[in-house]
Amino acid sequence: MMTIICILNIGFSVLCSAILLIAYVFFLKNVNMNWYAVASCAALLIGLSALQLWHLDYFLRGSDVLELPGYRFWLFLTPPMFYFFSRATLLPDAPAHPILSLHLLPLLLNFLPRYEIAIPVIFMLGMGYCFWLSNLIFGLREQRKRFKIEMFFFSLFSIVGLLVLILGLSVPYIDHVYFYVFYTTSIGMSFVLIVAALIVFPDLLAELAEATKLSYAASTLKDVDIQASLGKLDELMKASKLYQNENLSLAMIAEAMDLTSHQLSELVNRQFGVNFSRYIREQRVNAAKAILESEPKSSVLSIGLEAGFGTQSNFYAAFKEITGMSPGAYRKSLSK
Repeated sequence: MMTIICILNIGFSVLCSAILLIAYVFFLKNVNMNWYAVASCAALLIGLSALQLWHLDYFLRGSDVLELPGYRFWLFLTPPMFYFFSRATLLPDAPAHPILSLHLLPLLLNFLPRYEIAIPVIFMLGMGYCFWLSNLIFGLREQRKRFKIEMFFFSLFSIVGLLVLILGLSVPYIDHVYFYVFYTTSIGMSFVLIVAALIVFPDLLAELAEATKLSYAASTLKDVDIQASLGKLDELMKASKLYQNENLSLAMIAEAMDLTSHQLSELVNRQFGVNFSRYIREQRVNAAKAILESEPKSSVLSIGLEAGFGTQSNFYAAFKEITGMSPGAYRKSLSK
């Protein structure tokens, strides 16, 4: 039974790797898409898939793949790729300096005559990268209220990483069957957490990158009159109703306010605790709520379009995200 579960886990992991890579390259918006980010993402997902396929070889044929250099190559490559991808995503402005290639030195562990020594070392290195990422994420003190549920996913991910570290350190002392079963399951669980987080929060990577930049970079608002800028923004939203433009962008509003895009982004984040996209969705939803109250006979679709949403599905998703109920349910609550 356990073998069947592990095999299903392997299939799920490989499928998720392919879907995540396609989604990252073609569908995720507002994330760092330079060659460094794409290459590290591809290498990480391919590495995890390769490990799972080696595990499949064990479960089907009984091969002790820990003894094989091909398996250990992917085992030693995956932690540095995890670091490279995390760095490229959350710190997109950090330079890709050649000295970073030193993170690939763990591949030399494959040449150690005793893999029982090399494997605990690589797992400790991998856990070091996890601690680095956790410290970076949990260090978003000013932004933490925005990521309460997201932090839950990262906490679970950290727990899985800690358990994997214990597993790696135990390799010289345990039957390898326990290693393969637990490691296969851990990779599968990691994919479950990643997919769940991206389904619930499709803009998670972009928002984390933005929050990280705001928390660790120098402020761009030093020479900006904050109150005057907030008044101008309020005027653009309430009087000019710029949110009604479904193609509205950060750059368009920044130009109207005589600010740079970075300055407007930081202003919205620091003053309202949300990113620009969320801020505009809130403005549109508030406008839609007012129309639902004042025009009870108007169709939900026409109200969404009037508020600036391009499609009915986008209107429903944003309205439920912000109010916790659908537009129709909100309208019924008004009648009661």
